[in-house]
Amino acid sequence: MLRFPPSPSSLTRVAVQCSVWRLACLSGLALFCLLTLGIALASDQPTAVQISVLDEKNQPVAGATIAVMRDDEPESTAATDAAGKATVTLPSSGTYLLNISKPGYLGTGTSVDAVASENPQTVDIVLNSVALSQQSVDVKGDGANAVTDDSGMRQDLPTAQAKLSPTRPATLTDALPLIPGIVRGQDGSVKIAGFGEDHSALLVNSVDVTDPATGNFGLSVPIDSVQTVEVSVMPYLAQYGRFTAGVVTAETRRGGDKWEYSLNDPLPEWRIRSGHLDGVKSATPRFNVGGPIVANKLYFLEGAEYLLNKNSVRTLPYPENQYNSQAINSFTQMDWIISSKQTLTASLHFAPHTLEYVGLNYFDPQPVTPNADFHESTATILHRWSLGGGMLQSTLAETSVSSDVRPQAYSQTMVLQPTGNSGNYFSQESRNSSRYEWIENYTVKPLHFLGEHTIQIGSVVGHSENQGQFYARSVWLRNSNGQPLQRIDFTGGSPFDLSDVEPAFFVQDHWAINPHLALDAGVRYEAQSITGTMRTAPRGGFVWSPGSSGKTTIRGGMGIFYDSVPLDIYAFNSYPSQRITTYGPDGLPVGPPIHYINLTDQAVQSRFPFIDRKDKTGNFAPYSMAWNLEAEREISHMLTVRIKYLQSWEDGMITLQPEVINNRHALVLGSGGSAQTRQAEFTSRIGANGNRQFYFSYVRQYAYGNVSSASSYLGNFPYPVVRSGLVSALPSEIPNRFLLWGTYSLPYKFMVNPHLELRNGFPYQPTDALQQWVETTGPQYRFPRYFSADLAVAKDFKVREVHAVRLTVTVQNLTNHYNPLQVHSNIADPQYGNFFGNYNRKYLLDFDFLF
Repeated sequence: MLRFPPSPSSLTRVAVQCSVWRLACLSGLALFCLLTLGIALASDQPTAVQISVLDEKNQPVAGATIAVMRDDEPESTAATDAAGKATVTLPSSGTYLLNISKPGYLGTGTSVDAVASENPQTVDIVLNSVALSQQSVDVKGDGANAVTDDSGMRQDLPTAQAKLSPTRPATLTDALPLIPGIVRGQDGSVKIAGFGEDHSALLVNSVDVTDPATGNFGLSVPIDSVQTVEVSVMPYLAQYGRFTAGVVTAETRRGGDKWEYSLNDPLPEWRIRSGHLDGVKSATPRFNVGGPIVANKLYFLEGAEYLLNKNSVRTLPYPENQYNSQAINSFTQMDWIISSKQTLTASLHFAPHTLEYVGLNYFDPQPVTPNADFHESTATILHRWSLGGGMLQSTLAETSVSSDVRPQAYSQTMVLQPTGNSGNYFSQESRNSSRYEWIENYTVKPLHFLGEHTIQIGSVVGHSENQGQFYARSVWLRNSNGQPLQRIDFTGGSPFDLSDVEPAFFVQDHWAINPHLALDAGVRYEAQSITGTMRTAPRGGFVWSPGSSGKTTIRGGMGIFYDSVPLDIYAFNSYPSQRITTYGPDGLPVGPPIHYINLTDQAVQSRFPFIDRKDKTGNFAPYSMAWNLEAEREISHMLTVRIKYLQSWEDGMITLQPEVINNRHALVLGSGGSAQTRQAEFTSRIGANGNRQFYFSYVRQYAYGNVSSASSYLGNFPYPVVRSGLVSALPSEIPNRFLLWGTYSLPYKFMVNPHLELRNGFPYQPTDALQQWVETTGPQYRFPRYFSADLAVAKDFKVREVHAVRLTVTVQNLTNHYNPLQVHSNIADPQYGNFFGNYNRKYLLDFDFLF
C-alpha cells in the first residue's frame, strides 16, 4: 500500500487551482444571470405565430380549428385556410397550448414557445386521419400531457442547436457530450453514467448499430441526418435491451416537401507555422440534399461528409506529433408513403474510415502506435402499418464492421518503460463481424379499463458472426535505465469463427389511470446462445403530474438490465498464449519462463433468480439493478428545471487477470467484476424559443468498481500487459461537472453560441515498472480541474431569395486555461506526478452554403 504525500509545490498548485475554481464559478454564475436577464427583457412583446397543418400525405388540411390556451385559459381561436395555414397573434412571449381538431382526423395538442421576433414564428403540425390514429404524430413541440406520454424517462438533445455548438459535432456521437452525465473519455469514446460504450446501446431508427464484436459505437451517422436524439440512463421500459448503463436512440429525418440543399464547412482549415502555410490541418465538408421524388409519395434524403483531421499532440515535437484520421460518412434514406395506412423506409449508412498513429502521445510516439482501417455499414428496411387500430412496425437490418489493425513496421520489438515506450506496436488483427436483426413491434389500440392502457408487444431475433485472427509479437519490459525486467513472448493462436443467436421478447403496459397518474409495467425475456444464458428483466415505473396546471411532472422507475456480451470475448481462446520471462538485476533470467494458458472461467454461481445458465464455461450475463427518480417543473414560460437521481449496482462484469488455477498459471477470463453508480443531476432550460435558448446542468457522480476490464486486451487496440484486479474509481468518473451551452440570436442575423464546461479531472491510477496497478490509499488521483470556454459567432448573408452564406468564427478555450493532457503516472518515472501538455486558445473560420 503506497501513499504519496503532496509536496509543497503541489500544495501551492492546489491553492491556485482553488482560486481558479472560485473565479470560474463566479464568472459562470454572472454569465448565467446576464443571459437569463437578457432573454427575459425580450419576452414581453406581442408575437405572431404562423401555423401550418398537413395530413399524413403532406396535403394541407383546410378548416382545421386551432384553439390557443395559456394557463388553462382560452386566448383565441383560428381556422386554417385552403392552404392549411393560419396566423394567430399572441399578446406576449411565453408557452401556449395549441389544440388542433377537425372531424375525420385525430385531434392533437402541442405546446409552442412563442418569442418576439421580426418574422412570424412558424409551427408545422401533422394531423393524422382517424384511419391512422396510431401513426406517429410529428409535432414540433413538447407533448401536451406528460402522463399520456409512454416514452419513459429520457433526456432530449435539441439537434438544431447542437449543430451550432462551438464543439462542431460532425456525427451523432460527437453531439452526445452536450447531454448531462455523458462525457468523451481520454481514449475518445463516449462514457455514459461512468461506463464505456460496451455497456450501452446505440439505436438508430430502432436498430442496434453497435459493433457486434466489441460493442463500441463506431463512426455514427452524420448529425445533419438526425431528427431527434434521446438518451435514457437505466430506462425502465421493457422495450430496451442489451445494456446496463444507458440507451441512445436516434431517429433520422425524412426528405421534405420541397428540395433543399446545404453545404457546410466547404473550406479546409490550413496549418500555419511561423507565419508560413504548412498544408491542410483539417477538412470537414458536409453536403445534404433532400426532397420529393414523387410528390406526396416518395421522398429522398442524403447526408454525406468527408472528415479529414490531422491532429497535433502538444507533448511531442513537430512533425512527429501528428495523428491522422480520414473518413467518408454517408447516410441515404428513402421514404415511401404506400397508402394512408402504410409507409416504408429504407436507409443505408456507409462509413469507411482510416486511422493513422492511433493513441499517439508522449509515452507512445509514432513508431509505437498502430494504424487501422474500418469499414462500417448498416442497411435497414422499416415498414409501418396501421392495423386493427394499432401500429405494427416491422424492421429488417444488417450491420457489418470489418477492421484491420497493424503496426507501423515489423522490424523492432515493442519496449515498455516507465519513462516512455519504443519499438513497434506488438499486435496485428483482422476481423469481420456482422449482425442481422428482425424486429417486430406492435402497439395495441388503447384499451379502456380503469383508465387507458397502451400495450406494446415486441420481439427481436438477432444473429451475429465474428471471424478473424489475432497476431502478436514479443514485448520487452525495462526499467528507466533500460535494464530488462520481463519479456512477453506469444505462442500459438488460431483463426476464430464465432456465431451467436440473440432472441428477445417483451411486453409492456402504459396505464394512464387518470390525467394525473400513470404506471408502467413490463418484462423482457432475452437470451444469448453463445453464453448459454436466458435472462428475465422485470421493470416498472410511474409518472405523476400533481395539480391541474400540468407544469410539474414526477417520474420514477426501477428494473433489471443485461449487457449483451460482445463476440470478441469468446475469441480469447483463439488468442496466442503468453510466456513471460523475468530478469534479475544482473540481466539474467530468474528461473524458467512461466507459460500462461488462456482460460475462460464459468460464471460465479449466485442466487440471482432471473438468470438461467447452462453448465458451461463462458456462461456470462453481466447485469445491473437500478432505480431512478426525477422531478420536472415549468417555473415559467422562460424556465424549466429538472432534478434527477439514479443509483445502480452492476454485477457479473467481465474481467481478465492473471491467476494460478490448479498449480497452473493462466490468464483467466471471468465474470467476477462489480461496480456501483450514484448520479444526481440538475438541468434547466432557459428561454422560450429555440433561437434564444440555453441549457445549464450540474451532475454529481460516483462510479466505483473493477477497473481491470477485459476490453483493454480484447478490444481493437489491445495493451500487451494483463494487469491484476483493482477496485477503484471507474476511468470516466467525474464527481462534479457544470455545463452551459445554447444559442442566442441577435439583430441583423447574428447568432452567438457559447459552450462552457467546468469539471473535475479524469481519475488515473499509478503503475509500477512492470506496468501493474499500484494500490493506493487516500483520495483518488486525478487530473487537475478542467475548464473550457468556447464561443461561436455566426452571421447569415443573404445571396438570393432562397440562398444564403453563413460565416462562423469559433474560439476554443477562450480563456486559454491550462488543461493538462498527460501525467507521469509510473512510480518508477523520475518525473512521477507531473502533469504536462495543453491545447491553447484556437481560432476557426467556417463557411456554410444554405440553399
